[in-house]
Amino acid sequence: MENSFDLKLSSQSYHDFSGLSELKARVQNDDEAAIKEVGQKFEALFVQMMLKSMREANEPFKSDLMGSSAQDTFEEMYHQELSQVMSQRGSLGVAQWLTETIQKQSGKAKAIDSYNQSSAFPIRDEEKRVLTPLKSHTSMMTLKPGDYR
Repeated sequence: MENSFDLKLSSQSYHDFSGLSELKARVQNDDEAAIKEVGQKFEALFVQMMLKSMREANEPFKSDLMGSSAQDTFEEMYHQELSQVMSQRGSLGVAQWLTETIQKQSGKAKAIDSYNQSSAFPIRDEEKRVLTPLKSHTSMMTLKPGDYR
């Protein structure tokens, strides 16, 4: 099933230092699966920090009537799991970008075009035409001395 995901990543402890040292050793041996796992863990941490910042930004708007420390704990735990799931699904593409960067640095990179054609940020041909400025119009947009009047 396409929407199913592996719970192995989210079932691991967030503070499993022996697992992190094992992962570090696997990455140093150029294990491709370990490199992908590092990318997923980084993306999960990135999303988790982003969600935490969003929660903190909404703190002044919280009501004392409806809020509690139990609700805060639940939201934090929910966001931790949500960040794990989002990283496994490749929602943002950060894990894929990091994986390809590590592989490029280790000399095992795929073609650069594979990143440009990723499913994380698809760009259709129509969007490419809009994003590419026309040379004839750019010369009209430049300011010359005396144009500020």
